[in-house]
Amino acid sequence: MKTYQAGSIRNICFLSHGGVGKTALMEAVAYTSKATSRMGKIDNGSSIFDHRADEKKHRMTISMHLGHCEWSNAKINILDTPGFLDLLGDARAALRVVETAVILVDAHSGVQVGTELVSSLVDEAKVSRVIFVNGMDKENVDFEDTLTKMRDAYGTSVAPLVIPIGTGAGFTGVVDLVTRDAFKYAREGNGIGEKIEIPADLVKTVDTLRQSLMESVAETSEELMNLYFEHGELTDAELRDGLSKGVAEGNVCPLIAGSALLNIGIDQFLTKIVNLCPSAESRKEVTVIDGDSESLIATGVQEPLSAFVFKTLTEEHLGEINCVRVFGGKLHTGTDVINTVRGNTERVGNMYFLRGKDRTDSSEIVCGDIGGLLKLKDTHTNDTLADKSVKYRFAPIEIPEPLVSVAIAPKVKGEEDKIAVGITKLHEEDISFSYRYHGDIHQSIISGMGDMQIDIVLENLKNRFKVEVDKKTPKISYRETITKPVKYVEYTHKKQSGGAGQYARVFIDLEPMKRGEGYQFVDKIVGGVIDAPLRPSVDKGIHSKLEEGIIAGYPIVDVKVSLVDGKTHPVDSKDIAFQIAGREVFKKAFEMASPILLEPVVDLKVTVPEEYTGDIMGDLSSRRGKIGGMDLNGRYQVINAKIPEAEIQTYAATLRSLTQGRGFYSKKFSHYEPVPAELAKKVIEVHKVESTIEE
Repeated sequence: MKTYQAGSIRNICFLSHGGVGKTALMEAVAYTSKATSRMGKIDNGSSIFDHRADEKKHRMTISMHLGHCEWSNAKINILDTPGFLDLLGDARAALRVVETAVILVDAHSGVQVGTELVSSLVDEAKVSRVIFVNGMDKENVDFEDTLTKMRDAYGTSVAPLVIPIGTGAGFTGVVDLVTRDAFKYAREGNGIGEKIEIPADLVKTVDTLRQSLMESVAETSEELMNLYFEHGELTDAELRDGLSKGVAEGNVCPLIAGSALLNIGIDQFLTKIVNLCPSAESRKEVTVIDGDSESLIATGVQEPLSAFVFKTLTEEHLGEINCVRVFGGKLHTGTDVINTVRGNTERVGNMYFLRGKDRTDSSEIVCGDIGGLLKLKDTHTNDTLADKSVKYRFAPIEIPEPLVSVAIAPKVKGEEDKIAVGITKLHEEDISFSYRYHGDIHQSIISGMGDMQIDIVLENLKNRFKVEVDKKTPKISYRETITKPVKYVEYTHKKQSGGAGQYARVFIDLEPMKRGEGYQFVDKIVGGVIDAPLRPSVDKGIHSKLEEGIIAGYPIVDVKVSLVDGKTHPVDSKDIAFQIAGREVFKKAFEMASPILLEPVVDLKVTVPEEYTGDIMGDLSSRRGKIGGMDLNGRYQVINAKIPEAEIQTYAATLRSLTQGRGFYSKKFSHYEPVPAELAKKVIEVHKVESTIEE
């Protein structure tokens, strides 16, 4: 494969609601461009992209796949991302390294919840946008209605460039509105259209839409507007140049119609990508982190080497492949590079251009290009590989707070290490889920964007790493504290066992502190009633109770302990005696100080179509939520609330049900606040029962 420079490279990603046909479009693109000799099918398991065992089982894309093809003297890199809403972490990763997002829309269903969600991600990423209306061969498809819905959703910037000839079983080709050329295709053919006359019944529609297209393009610049007013139209060259500039600046959103499954219109899609979408060279600078501050650096082949690892893939019998986008210089095999995130040196070995499960060897990846590096020693997703002169790193991919958590434990005792190894490997492939041992609740917790994502992780843990787990609802990470001060609480520890004895007598004051202030120990001993070396032992003993709790087994927070008095024995007073006395006097004082439970409260943002706001607000109020207001975001309302974490452990399913799958939410920890007395009583009773069982 020849080397393409950045000006001849187009980096695009496919985004959509699940099941719209992104992977089918990848297969059609590969076949039409002669990158593959046959067109793979997802349904029969012959896809070169959805080739993993779990993808074949679920018949959907689970992990991002890379592809590339050559078309019209350009190279097109394509990143195919999962459409299922739980797996959108890969969409965020892809948008970091492309210049154009292709949003696939189902010709029959139109804008769906996933369409809206990925569109918001494209807005955040500030990349160019193309809409591909897929499935024109489906029954009961109305292209004009679909176009109206697209403009309702994305505004008048939506500009059809290619329209269908017929729909459903009568869908046979497309008309290019820029060139006024019409093309007919063989169903499931080679994807190359045969030029024909525009069907008579479409001539008027073509003229109307082409005129509308000219007006849309003319509005993107004063120069084009003047030309349009002067001549009443734009030349083909002016129209193409205006479209290209409009797409790059985000003022025009091209819409293309076709069928990936039947391979109709795919050649026109590729031509539009090459002719109209910004090249890799168009990205003149990129944000990096240098020390603690962000800055912009220039990109280009003349700059020092810098490459961003945006995805890690694991291939059976091959190992890990780090997928990189080069932003500066060139990557060469056999050279040493610095991982500026981890500080280690890596020797670049095998280097590939990937097309699903197929690989093409390469000796270099130039600025603007995307490829894979095999078996680096200690490089992972979000790392930066660079020339030794480079000190900066690329900002990590922003992954939202996981929404759903489950507690897991091995079905077979002693396999905790196998779980940790397997989860670590799987996290390399999908950084949007997390796993940790939660010391407060003594459970191992896996968290993700939804139940499906967690189920897939655990399914792979079983199939690939041969370890099975039991799932439970996680405990809530409560806290314990007090509500009133107590003074001069005493405890005496004595132990005589025939040998050396133990003796310690301590007096403490205990008082509550402001929420979030933690724990404070103050030594107020005057004189030598307790020897100075023994006083820290009281603090040690108190710490042991802080961690394990007193009333319900949860960590204790926001308390101040003052050591005010005590007594020692000349022989029997020692460190362990004062640790025990400290622990017991603290427990005694804590129980006297009107202890309460605190629960974690989260900031919740629920984004829903306006018609669902009443139902959502009512549901949140029933969950002890406090509504903080609403913000308008396009056609959506964003409801802001503070709500106890215990009330939203199963919120994802409820929200789907209340909004017919059109709502989504995010959350982050806010603060702790007291648990209502009746609920606290239940939590304490559960702890007592569990403690009795353990004993």
